Amino acid sequence: MNIDKNSFVTIDYLINLGEDETYPPDGKPEEISFCMGGGAMPPGLKEALLGMKANEAKVISLSAEEAYGAFDDELLMEVPRSDFGPEVELRPGLVFETENEDGQAVYFIVEEVRDDSVLIDFNHPLAGKDLKVSFTIRQVREATPEDLDAQQVCTCSECQEGGSHQH
Repeated sequence: MNIDKNSFVTIDYLINLGEDETYPPDGKPEEISFCMGGGAMPPGLKEALLGMKANEAKVISLSAEEAYGAFDDELLMEVPRSDFGPEVELRPGLVFETENEDGQAVYFIVEEVRDDSVLIDFNHPLAGKDLKVSFTIRQVREATPEDLDAQQVCTCSECQEGGSHQH
């Protein structure tokens, strides 16, 4: 079956951000499953997947605009330290989940911890970066209604182990 806009796809992927920087950070490809019609993957990657089938592999280069967009300074916010419970040990790099006005999950990263405030970043961690993405198609099937309902749930190893982040 060839991948189309109604497919449910499982891939192994590795993102190269430069000579010595990869995602996942350990440099090992990671498996992820998603609906092509959902918003989980960058538009440039979804475009590259169209027409492919199981066991095919590809390496693509995505500009920041084709991937996760430009870095937006307006998505950096300084919030009071008191917005976090006293039991929370804040440090740069921590990822938190909250909800937007529509009740959808959104993520932010702690950039800097100050005496009375915290600088947080709602940009995607890969925003503003050009990417080289290597991937292999592991499975392709038609998305079911259940897949479409669950498309907001990430299947990467970090999320399945209780972590959370945004792809």
